[in-house]
Amino acid sequence: MTLRSTGIAGLDEILGGFPKPSTILIAGTAGVGKTMFVLDSISSVAEDESTLYIPIITRQERSGDLADTFPFMHESIVVYPVDRISAERDPLSALIDIGNAVASSGADRVAIDPITPLGSAFSEQEQHRFIGTLDSMAHEWDAITLVTGELTASEIHTSVVSHFMDGVLHLSYEESEKHVLRNLRIFKTPNIAGKQALSNIYTFNISPGGVRVFPHLKGGAAHPDLSIRIPTGIQELDGMLEGGIPETYSMLIAGSPGTGKTIFGLQFANESLENDRPVVIVSFNESPGQLMAEAMRLGWDLQGYVENNMLRFVYPSEQVSSDEHLWQIRDAVESIGAGSVVFDGISDMKTVFCGSVNVREYIYSLIRYLKYRNATSLFTSEIENVFSFGIPDAGTSFLMDGIVSLRYIRKESGLRKLLLILKMRGTDHDRRIKEYAITNHGINIMEWAD
Repeated sequence: MTLRSTGIAGLDEILGGFPKPSTILIAGTAGVGKTMFVLDSISSVAEDESTLYIPIITRQERSGDLADTFPFMHESIVVYPVDRISAERDPLSALIDIGNAVASSGADRVAIDPITPLGSAFSEQEQHRFIGTLDSMAHEWDAITLVTGELTASEIHTSVVSHFMDGVLHLSYEESEKHVLRNLRIFKTPNIAGKQALSNIYTFNISPGGVRVFPHLKGGAAHPDLSIRIPTGIQELDGMLEGGIPETYSMLIAGSPGTGKTIFGLQFANESLENDRPVVIVSFNESPGQLMAEAMRLGWDLQGYVENNMLRFVYPSEQVSSDEHLWQIRDAVESIGAGSVVFDGISDMKTVFCGSVNVREYIYSLIRYLKYRNATSLFTSEIENVFSFGIPDAGTSFLMDGIVSLRYIRKESGLRKLLLILKMRGTDHDRRIKEYAITNHGINIMEWAD
């Protein structure tokens, strides 16, 4: 079995590719992106394979220019339109017509869009014979044949078309006021490499550049070497942590508004950059410009690191799916080989994510991935209680290797800030409460006189 690229960004990492020959059904309801999917698949391989696109359309639809509708469609794709009304009236003749078009083109990859109108008026027994004939013809073509079909997820189990296909991918979407969240589910896969993906649902998007599927991030790491410490940029905090954050660890800075959580993150980022460790900063409420201005106010010039490709920001300018956001972080980390990551605002995530979001699963996936990349991470999260050393949502806090809690205390002269290290796995960390202040040069920690 020869595997060829699916032609869809991210899908090869899930399926391993499409076998040649094979027939793959791209199913879904109207408007979900089936045509975009097959056109992107064959366009992406058109430089190396001969490709044929067979749209089954009305004469009125045929008058339009596909290149205008699908800007990423490769110019070398041979287009052979089939009249839909004629095909529905005489599907056997249409099938012969399609077979002759494929034979004359010698195409390595064929897309028939859609297949479901053909033979739809037949009895169930006749449909089996008709689709079985199409399937036999497709395998004789020695090509990867993609067919689209207007089917719901529940109809796939009873559809004659899906029964004969080697692989079945189902596309769907959830619509909100501001965003469309697109999902891909794998019902059947023709190769062993894709079997593990059968129970999973993946998100994908469609942009002017084509279709991109977002696989689950790789994760896991060997047992960390606790002797390797990454400095936080706050000398007193490093002393409390026996030299800094253990490499690959995730540390959470939790506190109420105004306790300096973002400044902790910026100080850690600046220290890493000064030690030649590339950094990715993930933010939600504050733009990269705002964060760099805040850093400059404290004496840390981050602009030069951006220009030298040492620093990248991930800042969603519009709503995205949680899976797509994870891949934005992945792309940033791998593009510069980041050794440190600052994630500013766990509690702000849901403001920019579309669809339902499982924060715990998201953070778990991200932490596992960063450990896999040997990156050390600092997260910030907001807690409501201003005057106690609170722990943020237990669903995410237990995932962290270390937690530093920030709080206020009332003094005669006003409010003072206190810091306590609640945990740092494998470290005999300082367990005393310390006072700290936000100065013109960052965080300064001192002894607390009760």
